[in-house]
Amino acid sequence: MKPILAILISLFSFGVFAQTKPAKAAKPAGGGGDCFKEWYTLFKERGANDVPDGTQEVIITLRSPDYSQCFMGKVEVAGGKLTGRLQVQKMDGSYDEFDKKVSSAYQNSEGVLKEELRDISNGMSASVTLTDGEIIRLFFYKYLADKPKANKKAPPPSALVKN
Repeated sequence: MKPILAILISLFSFGVFAQTKPAKAAKPAGGGGDCFKEWYTLFKERGANDVPDGTQEVIITLRSPDYSQCFMGKVEVAGGKLTGRLQVQKMDGSYDEFDKKVSSAYQNSEGVLKEELRDISNGMSASVTLTDGEIIRLFFYKYLADKPKANKKAPPPSALVKN
């Protein structure tokens, strides 16, 4: 009797553990998933306020068909346009000039980004291709519009009407 009881207990235990769902792997911090898609979706859903003149913090997104990477940076803005060189933030908090170059198709005769591609629209720069084939876009995250307030649902009539 004891061997049968032991077999039943072990089968029951195995069945319980076999049906538990495996834990999902956690996304790596700072760049797991498709960071470009996350930022783009957020800005398209909420919109953004006008970006004022001055040095502004940005999210620098780089993407290709296989991946996206996002970095912290800053850039000068004047009149709703990019005016200075893009800088990327380093791990120690310092900034260095962004070292990738825009493809010649997006440059003017002086070798800088064409005027029409400097506009900031809805808190985002234009998407442009770099010489290495990656696509870059800047997000001015501090000017993201507030999340819309949800409408309050009405209670049933019995909760409001007493007679």
